Amino acid sequence: MKFIEFDKNKCDECYKCLRTCPTKAISFSDNKREIIDDLCIKCGLCQASCPQGALTIQNDIYKIKQAIKDNKYVVVSLAPSFISTFEFKDPRQMVTGLKLLGFKWIEETAVGAEVVSNHYEHIIEDGTKTNIITSSCPSANYLIEQYYPGQVDSIIPVVSPMIAHGKMIKKKFGEECYVVFIGPCLAKKAEAEEISDAIDAVLTFDELSEWFEEMNISLSTLEPSCFGDESTKRGCAYPIGSSLWKNDLKTRVNNSYKYIRVDGIDRCKDILESLKRGSLENYCIEMNICRGSCINGPGMIKNKLTYYERENKIHRYVDSKDKCVDNKDKKIDNSNIEVKRTFKSKQLKLKKPTHYEIKEILASMGRYSVHDELNCGACGYSTCIEKAEAVYNGLSDRRMCLPYLRAKAENLQSAIIEHTPNLICILDEKLRIRELNPAFNRVFNEDSLDLKNLPICTLMEDKLFEKVLLQKQNIIGYKKNFKDLNKVFYISIIYLDYEKVVVAIFTDVTLEERNRQELLRVKEQTITSCQEVIERQMCVAQEIASLLGETTAETKVNLNRLKDIVLNDDGGL
Repeated sequence: MKFIEFDKNKCDECYKCLRTCPTKAISFSDNKREIIDDLCIKCGLCQASCPQGALTIQNDIYKIKQAIKDNKYVVVSLAPSFISTFEFKDPRQMVTGLKLLGFKWIEETAVGAEVVSNHYEHIIEDGTKTNIITSSCPSANYLIEQYYPGQVDSIIPVVSPMIAHGKMIKKKFGEECYVVFIGPCLAKKAEAEEISDAIDAVLTFDELSEWFEEMNISLSTLEPSCFGDESTKRGCAYPIGSSLWKNDLKTRVNNSYKYIRVDGIDRCKDILESLKRGSLENYCIEMNICRGSCINGPGMIKNKLTYYERENKIHRYVDSKDKCVDNKDKKIDNSNIEVKRTFKSKQLKLKKPTHYEIKEILASMGRYSVHDELNCGACGYSTCIEKAEAVYNGLSDRRMCLPYLRAKAENLQSAIIEHTPNLICILDEKLRIRELNPAFNRVFNEDSLDLKNLPICTLMEDKLFEKVLLQKQNIIGYKKNFKDLNKVFYISIIYLDYEKVVVAIFTDVTLEERNRQELLRVKEQTITSCQEVIERQMCVAQEIASLLGETTAETKVNLNRLKDIVLNDDGGL
């Protein structure tokens, strides 16, 4: 089963999930994001910590709705921690709400917890184990099987209350009934898949709450209904650590053991390390991966109640039980129900790189000595060595190192500033030079002086800089001619408020300006030449017109004379 899936469209590779993951079971390499199922202990911390909601865990609500629609006999095993997260006047209002959703029968998982505790008693009373660890938390079991296989024999070989209760329900109503566990634990989804003959689907409390909202069901307004088989005090108190007590919740089972409740992944790993070293003996340990046990599970409703308020509600609920009962009092027939379970090593042995291979990987990330190993944890790994081992096993990318990327970016920025043809200088709030690049130094520092801390006014007029500093408004692309340098620049002056500095960038446009001036000169010459040609043409035209006028007049005179001669010849006509 793939317990958690990535939504690649939502993941922005912030690595918060990897930093949160206690077993580093998440691979970021070759632009891929993947949960390594053989390393995952199904605690759900990565999903709970993801700010983008990019990690999703299988939601069984559609399977459950279909089972109800198909008119299957759908039964609920309800974790006793429900009392600490839902709002109602009477806990039995939850039964009514679940029946409105279509569930036929509702019991508390505490019924199964009582059966588990009875088996715990027999094993603890036997006292043959050096140390004993409870088996109720599936994530704790996965942690031991995968990372502390030497302690597998310390786990009580009994199924969790959820599995025990599921088996009891199947026995009561038949194998064809559809059993749904509802609780605060994400790991129960994986456990239900692993042990397939007890629980058909799992809902978390927050998933159930969304379903109630969808159906407009307000628990506090409903009439109470009865649970199926009544739960016991000890079974209901499991979320606050009752699994190692006798059913009066006052007496330890075997006083030859030291009893301790360990919750939270860090504390669990601490005590397992101690057990691994053999420094602890005769300990009976109730182990839960979630800090605060089940009433602080990742599937709890996200409301305003604090952990201590939820714990107080559980205590009040347990105290409300009239009497302590055992299986005989309740006449629960658990015969022929298999509650034994075998735990075994599931350790995935990763390849171990040599010292030389580690050094080579570290060198490729700019870590050439122990002093370069920052161990900052930004990549999700505690140390640079651990990071290098992950790279070696293909679980991480060399580039997934914030200091390395930052240094690379800074080196790139430095190279650009160092080699750009633009002139760059940075001024403080008193307009003194703090930094300058080689191009600026070559143009404005012919005498090779130390220009740092000199006022910019020693090199040029500073009115533009003062304007930007006072008005906090940038000037972009201002053209200025430096006649003494025989150069023309476009100047951009930018004020950086956070750093309290003024950055000036000079772009040399001297050649372009000269070309522009030359082009203007050519244009003017062309226009002048054209004007001269036009004027000469006008003069020629006038001369031609003048000559045409004179010849026309002479022709007219001559024609008139000819006319007179013709008219007067032989006495005229």
